[in-house]
Amino acid sequence: MKQKLLLLYIAFSFFACKPEPDRTPDKHINYYLTAEQLAKTPYFTNPAFDTLTFVSNQNDTVVFAKTRVDSGWYKLTDMDVGREYLIFNYYQQLTAKYQTIKGEGSFEVVHSKRINNGNTDMLKIVFNNYNFTFGDQVIGNMLHPNYKELIQINNNIFEFIISVKTDNPSENIEGYINKKYGIFYILDKSKGLEFLITK
Repeated sequence: MKQKLLLLYIAFSFFACKPEPDRTPDKHINYYLTAEQLAKTPYFTNPAFDTLTFVSNQNDTVVFAKTRVDSGWYKLTDMDVGREYLIFNYYQQLTAKYQTIKGEGSFEVVHSKRINNGNTDMLKIVFNNYNFTFGDQVIGNMLHPNYKELIQINNNIFEFIISVKTDNPSENIEGYINKKYGIFYILDKSKGLEFLITK
């Protein structure tokens, strides 16, 4: 009798188990930087900018040579609550790394498809200890409040410029950027220091 009860219990348990409904597979979506976005600066598209030379107003020369471009991704995860599946969003990020071959300093450019929790594609340019982070859509944007059609610096004329402040709002430092030269002029008003590209 005990065997029959045991078999009955096993049979009941077997038939009582319902298969779980099929879960919708997770989605994986890659977002790439476009050729138009990469052309916002010369660092990823123009071999003439594999070497950069800046001269300061104190006659110091700093020369940087590009050593490599790293390509990576960062991931943001969302969940479709109604359908109960995860969406993995992968955003491309390119980093141009430069080595100092003359003088003292450092230079690096990071171009990301998206800033965390926002929809703006991001550029970060690091010159020495100056960090400039901004949306790439501002370059050449005539409606931006810091847009200038042209400026002249030391007998050099630069066109379609945007000026940006460093990431530290307490610093009185500006970077001047355009599509043709990238960051070409850094003005550190607090130290009375300027750097100008020699292209």
